[in-house]
Amino acid sequence: MVVPHAEPAYVFAYGSLAELRDPLVIDGEELPAVPGRLIGFRRFWGVAMNNWEEFPSRKHFVDPQTRQPPHVRVAFLDIEEREGATVNGVAIPVDPERLADLDTRERRYRRLDVSASFEPALAHPVHAYVGREDARARARSDSAGEPIVISDEYLTQVRSAFKALSPDALAEFDRTTEPPPFPTRTLEQVLSGG
Repeated sequence: MVVPHAEPAYVFAYGSLAELRDPLVIDGEELPAVPGRLIGFRRFWGVAMNNWEEFPSRKHFVDPQTRQPPHVRVAFLDIEEREGATVNGVAIPVDPERLADLDTRERRYRRLDVSASFEPALAHPVHAYVGREDARARARSDSAGEPIVISDEYLTQVRSAFKALSPDALAEFDRTTEPPPFPTRTLEQVLSGG
């Protein structure tokens, strides 16, 4: 993709966004995806959505057999600062339009500048999405409400993205990610209007 006259930047992908590794050309400069690490961060299952509240919004999950949205909270990966920890992933190039699209997609997260924590150092800003407090509150197993599950489709998608990233990326992902504290469930993601 060629984008004229845009300020280049990167988004550090530590979960499902790691699939988005296409280079981007801005003003004749090709920006490749850059595998790397966030120093001083940990990766954990820290964000959840209320599946019953999301329906019929842009994204929700249905049971593949009944086609009904189950009354569950669905958990996703998150990162937070933690001294001595590291998180592997890939910095994906973005232009303002792609960044706006990601801001919309990642609405349970807020964008944080992590340029100083990303290795290798890049000449352009590096952002990462970290969980919003309301989304983190939904992921606390002791909070009131419905059961929390992890979509097995999401987990497979993330693991496949890291396996494709490099020969040792999946093993490092496993070492640097807290084990899922919630059961997995077969769910199908549905994207609808809005």
